[in-house]
Amino acid sequence: MKLKSALLAGLAAGYVLGAKAGRERYEQIRAAARRVGDNPGVQRLSREVTKTVAVGKERVTEVASRGAEQASNNLAGQVGKAREFVATKGTKDEESTPSESGKVSGGSVPSTRGSGDTKP
Repeated sequence: MKLKSALLAGLAAGYVLGAKAGRERYEQIRAAARRVGDNPGVQRLSREVTKTVAVGKERVTEVASRGAEQASNNLAGQVGKAREFVATKGTKDEESTPSESGKVSGGSVPSTRGSGDTKP
């Protein structure tokens, strides 16, 4: 809500200040901007910046594509490992799961209570 209020206040202030400056000042600013835009040095710089941005965009796209492919391959490998784990877990669990009486098959775990130790 504060952001909207601040934005509206800024727009209102800009409108009032722009209206006070008048049409003549607006035309002066517009003509100055046109002169800067028509300057051969500025046009050359603009072309160079455009080329640099295009090259940067290509590089970013290439790196992002490689990263996405790598992440996809890593994820596929992890999914494969998880599936393999789940498939083999069923056979291992049958051997080491506690029986219905609560004991591990193959014997019971000895209790350490009542051994005479007085330490807590």
